[in-house]
Amino acid sequence: MLPTKEEAVQILIWAEEYNPGAWISHCRVVARVAETIALNYDFDAHKAYVFGLLHDIGRYEGIRELHHIYAGYELMQNKGYDQVAKICLSHSVPYQILVNTSKKMIVHKKKPR
Repeated sequence: MLPTKEEAVQILIWAEEYNPGAWISHCRVVARVAETIALNYDFDAHKAYVFGLLHDIGRYEGIRELHHIYAGYELMQNKGYDQVAKICLSHSVPYQILVNTSKKMIVHKKKPR
């Protein structure tokens, strides 16, 4: 399930009450950019906007390292927005960690120079 654009905006407004800050405008910018890209490449502009707007929604609990990815995932799961929850969980994966097709976590090691 996916929230409407209006519902997504209301969720962001709610989150801002708990933790105001620059992350709110960041989310709005990401939403507009994602929507613009989607429109230009014939992707789903609604999904792109909503995903962009809510990707950092877990920051309502504060800005602590990667805590926001799980907080956002949990919040969106509880609201029944599974697709948005997956975006929250996956948008900030550290570079060194990759998930292979069997869902096992592997560490990518750079080759020595």
